[in-house]
Amino acid sequence: MKNVVWIVVPKGNSVETLRVDPSALLDGSLSLEKPCWIHIRRIDDEIEEFLTEKLSINELSVEDCRSEARSKVEVFDDYIFLLMNYFDGGISRQKKLCVFWGKDYIVTVGSRRLFEEAKKNLQLEENPFEEGVGRILWLISSIVADKFKAVTDILEEQADEVEALVFKEQNPELLEDISDLSYEILTLRRALKQLRDTYRSLISYAPGFMRGENVHYFRDLLDEVSILYDRAETLHEFIQNVLNVFSSLVSFKLNDIMKTLTIFVTVLEPLMFISSFYGMNVENLPFAAKAYGIWVISIFMLGVTLFLLYYFRRKGWI
Repeated sequence: MKNVVWIVVPKGNSVETLRVDPSALLDGSLSLEKPCWIHIRRIDDEIEEFLTEKLSINELSVEDCRSEARSKVEVFDDYIFLLMNYFDGGISRQKKLCVFWGKDYIVTVGSRRLFEEAKKNLQLEENPFEEGVGRILWLISSIVADKFKAVTDILEEQADEVEALVFKEQNPELLEDISDLSYEILTLRRALKQLRDTYRSLISYAPGFMRGENVHYFRDLLDEVSILYDRAETLHEFIQNVLNVFSSLVSFKLNDIMKTLTIFVTVLEPLMFISSFYGMNVENLPFAAKAYGIWVISIFMLGVTLFLLYYFRRKGWI
């Protein structure tokens, strides 16, 4: 798939979006106006050359954008490099967004869907770019936080459903569901922790690249991510308690089965002894030669069974 570059620039009280070929950024056929927002689908050789030569982006930042898999922030003299991992609709749909934030430009590399959502919000602003390109980063980060919130809500609903099922059935399929949910919660918690630490570092660097009065927007965003992290922590503890309850119910059920089988064997044991005793090939066994012997022996065996059941009942074992 051919790489594409979208450039968003101010146009009056609105914005204009240009779709250009990456080569246009290198051969000088396109005059890059600033402030601007450049979105790139992915990094290839042409994009890497544009970033390193035209925008003076460090090669290590470009390499991190290619290969790094955790949220992080790094500050340089002319720009801030920000990497965010997020989930688009579910834990299985993990995405990565790289941001190169300069004083009069911002370059994003990643999902076009996220770009379109942020651009739509930018168009709703009364005067886009008036507060600088830092406002764009805040809009993008807000969408990322909303996506984390949506995933957290989904996992909380799944946890409630699993909790309700635990008391109705205990089977291997349910245990597998609990294990999968626990893994997804751990993944969410790890991603939120990385993002929270990233925003904490970003706030300390942001004043050099944006107006000081706008830093409180990022502080509010940090509070939102911290709340989501706390929810993920609580959810992790909750699912661990559900797993403990599941294990306890399975153990209780197993113990009940073993108790039933033990009582059953205990009752049968004396009857088997009597049957085997009278099955011996010897003479002069009690009542063996009598016509009513079978009834005497049967009544005796029944009496032993009733006595044992009565004894177990008195002990509270059944």
